Amino acid sequence: MMLATVNIFFINICIIFLVSTFAFYLLRDRLPIQPDSMISTRLYFGFANGITGILLMHHAIDLNGALIDLRLLPLALSALFGGNISITVTGLMLLIYRFLIDNGDSINALLSSVMTLLGFLMLSFICRRFITRQGYFFTAIVTVGSLLVLWRLITSNSPVDAWRTIYIPYFVLTIGGAFLFYRLSLLLQQHFVLYSYQSYLASTDQLTRLANRHVILEKVTTLEKNRASWGVILFDLDHFKSVNDTHGHAGGDAVLRHFSIVLNEHCPAPITVGRYGGEEFIVIIPDCDLYEPIHLAETIVAAVQQTPFVMQDHAVSITVSAGIAYAHHQPAETVFKQADIALYEAKTQGRNQYRLYQS
Repeated sequence: MMLATVNIFFINICIIFLVSTFAFYLLRDRLPIQPDSMISTRLYFGFANGITGILLMHHAIDLNGALIDLRLLPLALSALFGGNISITVTGLMLLIYRFLIDNGDSINALLSSVMTLLGFLMLSFICRRFITRQGYFFTAIVTVGSLLVLWRLITSNSPVDAWRTIYIPYFVLTIGGAFLFYRLSLLLQQHFVLYSYQSYLASTDQLTRLANRHVILEKVTTLEKNRASWGVILFDLDHFKSVNDTHGHAGGDAVLRHFSIVLNEHCPAPITVGRYGGEEFIVIIPDCDLYEPIHLAETIVAAVQQTPFVMQDHAVSITVSAGIAYAHHQPAETVFKQADIALYEAKTQGRNQYRLYQS
């Protein structure tokens, strides 16, 4: 009997681990989850915990004839990370499942579950008002919630030796499961936050916060596989060496960041903006009919000239040259060379202008 109980308990832990890992993975770009996160994030998190709770109810632990489940744990996790929105979603899913498995017959049990959910919402509100540390908050929720469940068990028709056969085992299983669940959730959040940060570092130029060369090449590879027509603009800051010589490398870095901001302001989301190397920047345009590269290059060249960069209380005049090329199913390397040729032409013809590659 003891082995069967332990076996079901660890099945429950495996369910928690599987669903939580999947949920945190899908939300890896929105972590860490907080009670003030986007509503869609809290709704999804509540839904994931609702699925966990339903599976835990389906695999309830039989303690000497009393079916005990660990649905309290996903409710507590929703309270901890997602706040009342997540709790409500999780609780409603559990109520609906309870109603379905009872075939709507046990109205008293359903009303009791509704009151329990409302009590849990109130408990979460009170704890969040007075408890700031996550660990203490989760402990308070689980402890008080477990005591409420125990009270319901005590007031029900229980055998004489219920304390030894049901109550104490339930409390031990709930507290043990809560400790594992809490640690698992923290580790998953930390893992995926670190994963997202490492992914960000691997795909972003650290100085300008633009896409790096690796991301640019990936984008172009995708366009080539789709046999799409696309355009490229290469930008190069004019006389950048003199900026470094006059204002030092810190001043040069500030100018690069300034230009990256100008690029972002004039390039809508479908366009990929990146730092190609040194003072060279690149813009990949996937739809040249919607975003005309010539018009875009002209706008950016003019914007840079009309937006002087202020450094140490005085304005520094900055200009940029641009080379444009269109891809017509030729290799990306060829298109980049063509844009580079056009850029060189803009440089040699006086800078502060753009040129289109002419075959």
